[in-house]
Amino acid sequence: MQSTPSTNPDFKPNMRRLRAVVTVADIGGVMRAAEALHLSQPSVTRAVRELESSLGVELFQRHHSGMICTEIGEIVVRRLRRALGHLTDAEAGLAALEPEGNFERLAQRLSYRQLTVLVALADFQVEPLAAQHLNLTQPAISSNLRDLERQLGVAVFLRTQQGMRPTQCGALLIHHAKVALRELCLISQDLHAWQDNGRGHLVIGALPMSSSLLVPRALDRLTREMPGVKATLIDGTYESLITALRNGEIDILVGALRETPVYPEITQTALYEDRLAVVARHDHPLARRDDLTLRALRNANWIAPRQGTPARRCFEKEFHDAGLEAPEIGIEAGNLITIRSLLLDSDRLTLMSPHQVHFEVHGGQLTLLPVPLKGSRREIGMLIRNDSKPSQPLNTLCQILADIGSNLSLTGGDKRHFH
Repeated sequence: MQSTPSTNPDFKPNMRRLRAVVTVADIGGVMRAAEALHLSQPSVTRAVRELESSLGVELFQRHHSGMICTEIGEIVVRRLRRALGHLTDAEAGLAALEPEGNFERLAQRLSYRQLTVLVALADFQVEPLAAQHLNLTQPAISSNLRDLERQLGVAVFLRTQQGMRPTQCGALLIHHAKVALRELCLISQDLHAWQDNGRGHLVIGALPMSSSLLVPRALDRLTREMPGVKATLIDGTYESLITALRNGEIDILVGALRETPVYPEITQTALYEDRLAVVARHDHPLARRDDLTLRALRNANWIAPRQGTPARRCFEKEFHDAGLEAPEIGIEAGNLITIRSLLLDSDRLTLMSPHQVHFEVHGGQLTLLPVPLKGSRREIGMLIRNDSKPSQPLNTLCQILADIGSNLSLTGGDKRHFH
């Protein structure tokens, strides 16, 4: 997923100086921060002033007794702490993987340029494309990578015929670098929100059971309430999107939840409970019958989700709960557009969330057959990283999703609401 984070083009922070700013905030004064960091007082003062200048805000109130964060200073410093914290976590993880490596004080030694080069190479896998993305020369990319690997004392990438592939140490560092850069990127959004400009950029991952109704409704409402917010919607498999969420490439993932959260750093919140229904074209030969059962439809021409997916397990569970063997499947498909086309052009059937075909049913293209089904209810919800401070647009989106979710009922005759 090529979504290398970037902040304001003018905001290219010196990572060591960011540490100085955080220490000033923690200790409450330049002199004591300089002593703690073993730096000169003028260099710490310069670090604070340069960051304030690049952001265009005053981060500290100066008093004779020391320095206290302003309101926006608290917001910025929280982002800096999280960004630097991820690099500290990378230091510990790398030391466990490769004890002979040189990882001490990693957060202070790595440059912003090295982090962006590392992430771009991971995303694009070849130096020319990474160079083009960062507006650098290829020799500059190569030089930054060599310097990084020399500093660490380990290889970060393997050069293969298919492109550059991260080593185990490289993959761990890339993960933390992506999240750290995303935190720095969000500083600009925090500034806009604090200035009440209602601006920001959200990257939203949408799984199939949320992409037809829940997420579009939420985005429409968000952009009406906050017209300055821009949103990028990304679909994909659960595996690809949860990885993107962990890496800070997306801000929130919306869709069917797993029974047990896969990663401890991810918090998932249920919004409503969905179920499956039998879906067919509107003039299907069975559409006018009201005595249908799943047993009677077992030998129909079914479209099913791909084998091994949670959706396929739900599909098969409906038949098992009815005391039936799952039918033989002629077509496996996960793409909603493909499934809709197959249904419209044939007598095939599928099991699908009514919310996924909401507009086709209301538009008279597809119909929900009145087949009693026993189970396969799934919680639909949102997932965010629990180590991040949500921006104002993300907080607003979460509130909107919760509100819409509380009003989405099970479709097809069962009008009960699930909370």
